[in-house]
Amino acid sequence: MKHWSIMQIAFSKPFDKSATTLLLCFSGFATKPRLLAHLACDIPACNVAICYDYRDLPKMDLTLASAISSQVESSKQVSNTQVPSTLSSTLQELQELIDSHRHCILVAFSLGVSVASRLLASIDRLGAFGLCVAINGTPLGISAKYGIHPRIYARTLEYFDVQEFARAFFGIDDRAEIGEALKARGFSDDCSTLFGSVLECKDELLALQQFCLSVQLPKQAIHFTHAIISSKDCIFSPMVVESSFVQTNTKCHHIDAPHYAFGHFTSWLELLRVCALQVDSRSGFRFWEARRSYTKNAPIQAAMRRKLVELLLTHTGGKAFARVFEFGAGVGDFSALLQANLDYTQFVCNDINNHASILQARLSAHTQVMTFDMHDIKNQPIFAQRFDLIASNACLQWLRAREVLADVASMLADDGVLLLGSFGGQNCYEIRELFGIGLEYIKLAELCGLCESLGLEILHSSSEMIELECGSALGVFRHFRASGVALHTPKRVLSKSALLAYEKRFGGKITYEPIYILARKQLESS
Repeated sequence: MKHWSIMQIAFSKPFDKSATTLLLCFSGFATKPRLLAHLACDIPACNVAICYDYRDLPKMDLTLASAISSQVESSKQVSNTQVPSTLSSTLQELQELIDSHRHCILVAFSLGVSVASRLLASIDRLGAFGLCVAINGTPLGISAKYGIHPRIYARTLEYFDVQEFARAFFGIDDRAEIGEALKARGFSDDCSTLFGSVLECKDELLALQQFCLSVQLPKQAIHFTHAIISSKDCIFSPMVVESSFVQTNTKCHHIDAPHYAFGHFTSWLELLRVCALQVDSRSGFRFWEARRSYTKNAPIQAAMRRKLVELLLTHTGGKAFARVFEFGAGVGDFSALLQANLDYTQFVCNDINNHASILQARLSAHTQVMTFDMHDIKNQPIFAQRFDLIASNACLQWLRAREVLADVASMLADDGVLLLGSFGGQNCYEIRELFGIGLEYIKLAELCGLCESLGLEILHSSSEMIELECGSALGVFRHFRASGVALHTPKRVLSKSALLAYEKRFGGKITYEPIYILARKQLESS
């Protein structure tokens, strides 16, 4: 546990310096880490940090309001205004904690939703979180329309009773049963030990009241992608919570639980799965989260799949391929186009994420959907099969290409065709030039040479440069997120100064280099 000047933070287990994922939880009023201690941390390579005890939040009022005000200025206006040193010293460790992880997940509970909405905007880390889940709380927190009504909150503060709070928190109607119910959950039957003394609780209630009412919610606040709403919540009205998130197109998930929703789960992964998410892979996690927005936010990939089908039909002299295997199918955009243009008897598609329900709904009834990592294909039964066409679009760059190409080449039948769309060495060069990061793209010539070394004849190979205008630097990174592409971007890249530097040099554009390869397995000489 570490005490900060505005709150405390505790880790659910010893901090792992090698962990790539951070689950940052802003707990609610009087919600100490012991109330979340039963949740197993079963997310691979993940640190779980819990923020709590907001009694000193009002100390940040003025500096935070100043920082938020500067945040909402147009990103095209270069400002020399420095963030107040008090803000920097107070929240620097939170920034560093976020920046030290490749993937960040935000979970905010109750009034912690409103705290997270304001604090994360103040430290310029809105883009750090790919997944943001609000539980039984709203960004405004205290509001006549979208939160706890100010008059109700004021009465609670004035007449606060720990036993009555426990009744509402755990959804226990009979106050006499509270002690037994708490012991049954493994907690102390002394509510003051569990939540704090009346004085401590009233201090925190007052601090949260002052913070929520004095610090305006910024226009560019964190966007909660999902909201979990308990039907038996006696603190935040479920109807009010849902109404609040309808305004932001947040996906709402209802559970049969009281305000203390954490008692409904045994692990963090189980909690996140309420949102129908998989968080056990690297790039796969981002694509699973972005699956609903991928089709309309990935125009380059759309153009690539159309060109690939055109190349296939033009250079092979027909469209009959009895056995087809597609890897990296995603949500099935390329799969559907292939099926619409080819004659086949067997069609197998693969992805690292389980998109089976989506793929089976939009593809032909005879499609076989398989979920596995292509790096593990040698251990899959399908590896023994031979295919007349193996195809993939915009996937190879995420894989160990040399290894995977060797594997799929061996799965081609004699005279079988390999159809590949990927990206070349100049892809997203703006990111690499400015920040020194990016995927390790293999150049077209090297890929062609690799195919030839595997006994494939190149029927066609080409590349092109396409500039995509996104309107602003922030628009570029929003485009990446909506299409599931994160480029392994350190969170510092999304700071205001970095975005301004990007826009000054490149405007609001990003450049893609699609590459196309069509190859045929040469017949073995007798």
